[in-house]
Amino acid sequence: MKRKLHKQEMIDIVKGATFLGAGGGGSQKVALPIAEQIREVTLIKPEDISDSSNVAVMLAMGSPVVSIRMGYRGELIPALERFEKTVGKRIDYIVPLETGSANILKPLHAGAVKGLPVVDGDGAGRAVPELQETMFCLHGIPIAPLSAADSEGNSAVLYPVDAYMAERLGRAVITVFGGIAGVVCQLMTGKQLKEAVIPDTLSIAERVGKAIREAKECMHDPVEAVIEATGGTILAKGKVAKKTEEVKAGFDYGRVFLEDIIVDYKNENMIAWRGGKPIVMVPDLICWLTTDGEPLTNADIKEGLEVVAIAKRAHEKWKTPQGFKLFAHILESIGYKGEYISF
Repeated sequence: MKRKLHKQEMIDIVKGATFLGAGGGGSQKVALPIAEQIREVTLIKPEDISDSSNVAVMLAMGSPVVSIRMGYRGELIPALERFEKTVGKRIDYIVPLETGSANILKPLHAGAVKGLPVVDGDGAGRAVPELQETMFCLHGIPIAPLSAADSEGNSAVLYPVDAYMAERLGRAVITVFGGIAGVVCQLMTGKQLKEAVIPDTLSIAERVGKAIREAKECMHDPVEAVIEATGGTILAKGKVAKKTEEVKAGFDYGRVFLEDIIVDYKNENMIAWRGGKPIVMVPDLICWLTTDGEPLTNADIKEGLEVVAIAKRAHEKWKTPQGFKLFAHILESIGYKGEYISF
């Protein structure tokens, strides 16, 4: 099934995707102006894509600070054009890498400009800190070739052997581009897409954003509306007592202290603790919402802010030993070396 998205749907997607980004995935400050620029874009369900179609993954890579300062300048458009020239094929559909406000709205903008349908799905069903933490990589879809471009038309094509090397090479190129770039990679067929993709993620984000909007309009509790829309569980509610953060190797590592829980993050929230014991961990989602219903990223979290921490189960595709293993090295660096624990 195909359907058209317009301004209100895209604003709802921004709000919902910010929540489902689990602390990351880009800022609303970047995503909302993009929604204002898009008149109409086509969304298509994965099951309606032919097996022989050409699909490519789209994302923005780089510094969140630079992204907010510069705004979106359409850098995914030259990245797509360079990618098509490199692979010698026309791309039929584009699919976002992850769920996150900016990393969904930027592919939607590219789809609108190029007249390409955007897949209602992505590689993770949440935001992730690194390229390798997606279903596309777990299903063995090659990362190369990878095209990166800035808004001035500068571009580079990389041939990393795997997603780990793509992270290292990509970040080196992005430094030359001024800290932000559009990236297109992982050419796949429609058949491969349907096997790997986390489906319906844009529709889910839209549903969450709509629930927040309608609750506010009707003077209902937006936190309860989000719980109902997501099946989530409240972990803690109150004022942020403390937040610590440091930048290491291009990632934001931090801790948030809220009531009786501690949340550790690497760009996105990775694990929540209560009394020194883990209570929720990746790939499950730990999400932020203000008490009056505004979705937050970790960059938005400030000491003294009234927030709610909500846990949401990840898609069933993640519930395998191989899925958890993609995140294990991050958890080990934070201090957790055990097995996956479901909440």
